[in-house]
Amino acid sequence: MRSRAVISVVLICISALSLFSQNSVFTPYSRFGVGEIAPTTFAHNSGMGGAFIALRPDSTMPIFINAGNPAAYSLIRLTTLEVGGRYLSSTFTGVNNSTVKRWGTNFSYAALGVPIKGNGGACLGISPYSFVGYDTQSYIKTDGIGNVNYKFSGNGGLTKAYLGYGLMPFNKRLRKYRSNRLYIPDSLKTYSRAGYKRGEVASKLLSDFSLGFNVNYIFGTIQNATRVVYPNASLYYNTFYSRVLNMGGFTGNFGAQTAFTIDSVKDPKKRAEKIEAAINQLSTSGTFSEQELTLKKDSLETTLPTYRRILKERVKFTFGYFANITNPIYGTYSSATYNYVLNVLGQELIRDTAALSINTRGMVQLPFEQGFGLGFKKGERINLVADFAITNWQNFKYLDEVNNLVKNYRMALGVNFVPEKYAAGSGAFVRRVNYRLGVSYQTGYIQLQNTMITNYFVSAGVGLPVGIGRLSSMVNIAVQYGVTGSSDPSLLKENFWRINFGFTFCDRWFQKFRYD
Repeated sequence: MRSRAVISVVLICISALSLFSQNSVFTPYSRFGVGEIAPTTFAHNSGMGGAFIALRPDSTMPIFINAGNPAAYSLIRLTTLEVGGRYLSSTFTGVNNSTVKRWGTNFSYAALGVPIKGNGGACLGISPYSFVGYDTQSYIKTDGIGNVNYKFSGNGGLTKAYLGYGLMPFNKRLRKYRSNRLYIPDSLKTYSRAGYKRGEVASKLLSDFSLGFNVNYIFGTIQNATRVVYPNASLYYNTFYSRVLNMGGFTGNFGAQTAFTIDSVKDPKKRAEKIEAAINQLSTSGTFSEQELTLKKDSLETTLPTYRRILKERVKFTFGYFANITNPIYGTYSSATYNYVLNVLGQELIRDTAALSINTRGMVQLPFEQGFGLGFKKGERINLVADFAITNWQNFKYLDEVNNLVKNYRMALGVNFVPEKYAAGSGAFVRRVNYRLGVSYQTGYIQLQNTMITNYFVSAGVGLPVGIGRLSSMVNIAVQYGVTGSSDPSLLKENFWRINFGFTFCDRWFQKFRYD
């Protein structure tokens, strides 16, 4: 009954988000490529600057799905359901400091993750891949004609449905390494202490090593239109060009993650205290000379084992990598070009059709992207992650258009802090709240007038825990403020506020009970 109730709530949320997501995107730079690329992150790491490559979910509730790096699916230990949406408010500044304000809401994602055996997990989800929404115009002065008005408009976008699997193939390696060497007598050991440590470190990395992949189906419709309006309609015909592309095809992406945990550190102070206590005891007996005590101390410093201090909060370093597959995606498009004039009512009167194409087969090849990530986690309180990724838009192909895009470099840094994850009793809610901060910067892949269109933002977020009984859930809210554009006053500049919100539900589903 609990699972049915959760599913009902999620379906209601998805339906509500779908209603708000109709034609609510406006960004002039979505005219390039396949539109503005939607982030692969969910609300919980949107507050962390969108960093995700080395982000590994906890194996205890609440569990978050990291759809950006499918290797993280291997740590899904409970059935987890996530849905989310986005509110966007933008202010565009153009020539002569003219401003336009737009806002809208969008459905962001829905994903279901399930554990598989004890070392794997799978995820099924859907999310936007790109948004197209613009309606802009510019004037270009042409000799002998005057100011020619170019109008650009477009709408639509692409959606991504995906199925992924993550696996930890060597999760028992460390346990086997230690148990196989636990009861070997010193006389039979063929390795040194340093050799054992090297093998232990390698076993730790292999035990936490995970691989994952996503099979993506990308589909959708993109509509683009261009109008060229001349100042003197009696001498020139205006021109209209329109194209509607319907596409759908499979792509994929894969990733890898590993981690290294430190649960103790060397304690030279305690070792020195042990040596000093032993020398003091020998000195008190009065049977050893100063020279003999010095030799004895040197001997103890050589033979006495290294003391280690157990950390109250374990330290974990994480490493991640991901890349996508850039196979072609095929579709069909219809395009038309015609000349027209405007009557006194502003209506378009077609004079002749210059070109017409219906259901023409075309190909789109998405850009290759890869990235590396580093993470640092201290206990259950602090989780710091950093990303560096490269998207090669130079190998992007879009029908028969000439590609003028360049490589995009993305850098992100984020931190999650929770005062006491397993707090109970009075004031437990406040101590279990997750606090997040982050920053992101992209060099951009669009170059206009020899100027790069960059993107950067800062973010802050919270995760509010809610739950009844064994059910553990969380409401995630992330706020981002950023800028897209450049300092060139002749180009559009966008100042935006994004509010990402999501719901996480995780519990033990599909259980067989001995008694009902």
